[in-house]
Amino acid sequence: VTIDENVWIGFGVTILKGVTIGKGAVVGAASVVTKDVEPFTVVAGVPAKKVRDLSESTT
Repeated sequence: VTIDENVWIGFGVTILKGVTIGKGAVVGAASVVTKDVEPFTVVAGVPAKKVRDLSESTT
């Protein structure tokens, strides 16, 4: 697992082997991350899916 800079990971999140969480991303509580998360995005759910984009200025 690789976690880049300025990432927020909610309580109870599961991140599977080999996943990269991109810079400035947010992972919602209790999510299961099964694949890479793009930089500056919000993901949530089981499995985690993209909820919205963030601009670099909002992080």
